[in-house]
Amino acid sequence: MSGSNTKFNYTVARVLHWVAGFFIAFNLLSGWRFGGFELDIKLIYLMIHSGIGITIMALMLYRWWWRRAHKLYVPPRWWKRPTMILQWLFYPLVLVQTVIGLLNAAFIDYEVRAFGLINISALADANERLHGMFMDWHGMMAWLLIVLVLIHGAERTIIGLSE
Repeated sequence: MSGSNTKFNYTVARVLHWVAGFFIAFNLLSGWRFGGFELDIKLIYLMIHSGIGITIMALMLYRWWWRRAHKLYVPPRWWKRPTMILQWLFYPLVLVQTVIGLLNAAFIDYEVRAFGLINISALADANERLHGMFMDWHGMMAWLLIVLVLIHGAERTIIGLSE
């Protein structure tokens, strides 16, 4: 692979990283605010939140494919490097978070439409117990992801200072 192709591949990876990071941060920070709104306002926010969640899932799957297809960020003995382990944890955790969010919306007792088009709540019949369970899991996973994002930011700052 030529140097310009390698540089291009890493540039694409960085752009995907920051776009996904922006959407993830937006959804992690905005999801806590839904509880106090009237249903009509809540539905608008859920439309945006769920649409961005689906976008995050697509971006993460594409990022994962891009990194593997171009053999990016795969140093020897990567499993011995905490920074690499943290990066590889993000992919499955973010994907699990989006699936939990979809399940949460699938069992809700009102219509949730991602992007205003995709009726997620039509995936299953309303079930208050399952909705509550997935809502709790979605919240717990959000806290875990927030902690990991903070650790990731701190480690990148520390590594940047030491270089």
